[in-house]
Amino acid sequence: MKRLVASIILAVFMTLSFGACAPPQTVTVPPGETAPVPTSPTPEKPATGIIKDLAYVKGMVSGYSDDADPEDEGVRIIFLWYDTKSKMIFFSNIPISVAIELYPYGYAFKAYEDMLGRCIYKGKVQINSSASEIRIPFEEIDAIPTKEPGYGSLAKVTIHTPQQGDYSIEVTSSEGFETK
Repeated sequence: MKRLVASIILAVFMTLSFGACAPPQTVTVPPGETAPVPTSPTPEKPATGIIKDLAYVKGMVSGYSDDADPEDEGVRIIFLWYDTKSKMIFFSNIPISVAIELYPYGYAFKAYEDMLGRCIYKGKVQINSSASEIRIPFEEIDAIPTKEPGYGSLAKVTIHTPQQGDYSIEVTSSEGFETK
């Protein structure tokens, strides 16, 4: 009997251990759409449309490269979801619409004030998990990327959750633009 129990435990362990070592799935995503981040397989629960205990959302803006060279091909926006205890929340299968406006942002040293340029990108996308990110290729942005000091960008983002309302955030980045 002890051997049978030990064999069952070993079989379950081997199944769980080697099942998690499967190669990650490769997904091709058109420009401007969101690529899912590979995660360990978990049983899917039915979507409720509610992000449990969601209190606020933060964002980060950076460049991204999707080819062999290190030069950026566009702007990437990542979201961090937090509960009422300021702990990160992870979720999937919840459709969320995101409206984005991107502006060149700088600082006028002589006038000692921030400068916000005209809107250089405006769009809406759908995401469905806390691991989703948004990529905006430079070709879709009505400005020229620059590495000059004093330039950056400001993303004004409105996140619409199905049952918990809207969350608005503003995120600055060192990814700079000069208007055309």
